[in-house]
Amino acid sequence: MPLTLSRRRFLGTAAAGSLVLLHPFSARAQAGQAHLRILSTTDLHCHVQPYDYYADKPVDTVGLARTGSVIEAIRAEATNTLLVDNGDYLQGNPMGDYIAYKRGMKAGDVHPVIAGMNTLDYAAGTLGYHEFNYGVDFLDLVNAGAGFPIVCANFARTLGATPREDELHLKPYVILERTLTDGAGAELPVKVGLIGFVPPQIMLWDRGHLEGRFQVRDILEAAAAWVPEMREAGADVVIALSHSGIDPAAAASMAENA
Repeated sequence: MPLTLSRRRFLGTAAAGSLVLLHPFSARAQAGQAHLRILSTTDLHCHVQPYDYYADKPVDTVGLARTGSVIEAIRAEATNTLLVDNGDYLQGNPMGDYIAYKRGMKAGDVHPVIAGMNTLDYAAGTLGYHEFNYGVDFLDLVNAGAGFPIVCANFARTLGATPREDELHLKPYVILERTLTDGAGAELPVKVGLIGFVPPQIMLWDRGHLEGRFQVRDILEAAAAWVPEMREAGADVVIALSHSGIDPAAAASMAENA
């Protein structure tokens, strides 16, 4: 069944108030000075609605819809905001498994978690390591429905002699042109560059989906190559999106058992 979301329905849990107090950064901004608050999510793990599929009951502590009310409240108190995601949005609960293994995705379908992210007007996102659990073909179908760019500078079909010669699977970065409002109410143009990186360990953790088809470059090596290009292209601000939810001991264990 397709998921139809309206902004009003999705953010129905948000509390509306008649008085909005500006965040101190916004309130103290001077003429010619603008503050930009970066809002980031991570580890959404396909939790769209506040529901525990394992216990089969509503729950108040999870769900992008619940997070959405917090995002809207922060946006209301800050003059300028940008919402981004650091990955692991696709896998993590029975609904995600159901769509991947039973219902499937076809061209033109919009995955529920992407529908939620579109509703909240994300500016950009990147890949986490769990994005590869269902295979890259499925991932591509899901990402095709995103109304925002998903970038990754170190995940490639083939690696070249240098990072800029890699045959990347996604665009390495995006530069967004935004208008910020300063403390005097004047509008100021700004170019925000967003670049994404995925943990190289995915080649071990999802070897069955990736081996022989894809390669991953070291994050620092990729960043050293692409960030200067972003600056050359006019980025006033550069933001790196990257997912790391594994501690060293867990990573070593996963590598040994891969």
